[in-house]
Amino acid sequence: MTSIRRYLVTILIAVLTLTSFLAALQSYRHSISRSDLLFDQDLVLLASSLLPQFQADTSTTGELLVVQVWQGETLKYKSQQAPATRIDAPSGFSEQNFAGQRWRTYVSQTEQLSIIVAQPLKQRQELADEVVLASIYPVVLSLPLQALLIWLVVSKGLQPLRRLTQQLSSKKADDLTPVQLPEVPQEMKQMLSTTNQLLQRLDSAFIREKRFASDVAHELRTPLTILQVTLHNAQQQWLQQGVADPDGMMNALQHGVARMSQLIEQIMLLNRTNPEHFKAKLQAIDLTSLCREVIAELYPQILAKQQQISLDAEDGLLLAADPFAMRVLLLNIVGNASKYTPAQGLIRLQLQSVIADEKNQHKKPNQNKINSYLQIVVEDSGPGIAPEEYNRVFDRFYRVGGDRHNSGTPGSGLGLAIVKEIVGLHHGQLSLGPSTLGTGLKVTVEIPA
Repeated sequence: MTSIRRYLVTILIAVLTLTSFLAALQSYRHSISRSDLLFDQDLVLLASSLLPQFQADTSTTGELLVVQVWQGETLKYKSQQAPATRIDAPSGFSEQNFAGQRWRTYVSQTEQLSIIVAQPLKQRQELADEVVLASIYPVVLSLPLQALLIWLVVSKGLQPLRRLTQQLSSKKADDLTPVQLPEVPQEMKQMLSTTNQLLQRLDSAFIREKRFASDVAHELRTPLTILQVTLHNAQQQWLQQGVADPDGMMNALQHGVARMSQLIEQIMLLNRTNPEHFKAKLQAIDLTSLCREVIAELYPQILAKQQQISLDAEDGLLLAADPFAMRVLLLNIVGNASKYTPAQGLIRLQLQSVIADEKNQHKKPNQNKINSYLQIVVEDSGPGIAPEEYNRVFDRFYRVGGDRHNSGTPGSGLGLAIVKEIVGLHHGQLSLGPSTLGTGLKVTVEIPA
């Protein structure tokens, strides 16, 4: 197939020509049969009129024609259906009423004879209707066949587009190899070339982005680590030498470096959870054990603020998820709860299994296949977030109140953005709400088990 347009035009013209020819042939056959009936009746009448002394067998003329032969005022012959009285009609063709219906008559006058032939208009009209219907019926009956043939032809003509669609839809997020088709029509060559060029540019862009992220990790992490060590040593020397720092410049420098280091780590995590780069290695992980590990990792931070944290979960809650991504998710949610909850505050972490149909009781029965979700709920007794800010906090680098947050805790505004990416990669749902601990925020994550 070198051209879709040429193929479709040629085949469709051939299909329409063939079906129209078959319909016309059927109509021709039916019209001929009806015409033969009329002509045969005329032959019968002609043969009858030529019999000696007009003694024809009147039963042979049928009902299509009425014949009268008058010699002067004497009726010499009439057909079976003809009236006994003279049909009052002028010479030539005319239409007359007798015998309870309308007739088409023809009168031939000679000096001695007057021949009158009549035919019912109703039968003529019925014959004409049959001829017309015979011409229309084959065309109408051929329409489904034409539609079927056109559908098959168009389907075959669009096969290259369907193959292209299948290849593009079956590509994975990290598969940017060129699309290869066995036969490419003329109309698709430019589109296929443009698509492959786009895939190549995307592949190059992703490679540059990965290289940039790697360079950032290498070029910035090492200097920041050296800077942190140097600042720590400088502060120790100041303390040993009794150098005063009334303005807290050294502490401000340390906090700034720490914040920059945290920002770089969050950017790296966000890059790793990008859908185009993330390759989820789903494993059956024990979510309860993972939560305990995260709490243990964050416990120094929690203990420093004398906060109370509780875990309400059954042992052995299994979840098919990426271990690294789920650890990052829990570290961000629980870490944020500890970060923004004041000293001696409360943090509660709950895990439970939820049936989808129980959660969506408004849906019709058997509308969806029953699926189970693992629900992760983290609540705190911190200041919370206003409801109008719920959607904004998922934006990258957005912080409620900006850098001047009420808690005075530095942050990058990427934690919840990373959580949202991870939940989306696992086809889950993420929502915010007021905490049940009086004040604070409630974060709910639901991931299919």
